[in-house]
Amino acid sequence: MTLDELKIQVQNDLKVDNEHLDTESLKNQEIKAKYLDHKSRYELLLFKAKGDYKRMYREKWEYYGGKADAFDLKVLKTDLAVYISSDEEIIDAENKVGYLETVVDYIKGVIKSVDNRGWDIKNAIEWKKFEAGLTY
Repeated sequence: MTLDELKIQVQNDLKVDNEHLDTESLKNQEIKAKYLDHKSRYELLLFKAKGDYKRMYREKWEYYGGKADAFDLKVLKTDLAVYISSDEEIIDAENKVGYLETVVDYIKGVIKSVDNRGWDIKNAIEWKKFEAGLTY
């Protein structure tokens, strides 16, 4: 699932039906469980992507440092970081890590919104009571 697909799903899940506030309140735990599941899945993907990045960084360090087999280019040690950081595969790996970090942060924000959703529903119920003239 992409971040854009996740955002659409969040918009649908966090909508509050003002006519059925009682059932909306009960849905909070289902919604929270769903996004906790997403969070754990994406955190595991992020952990794997960080490991892949570290492994690839070492391979590129060996390659550009002349420690790998069949290497023709001579790179000075002071230039290794430049070659490694500009390598296409390294850039792709960094982008993947960054993307997954963004998704995980977004899901954490969604979970906070789900937690606040309960307060929003409670306040909406209180307001309806007030409008109806019910006070205690």
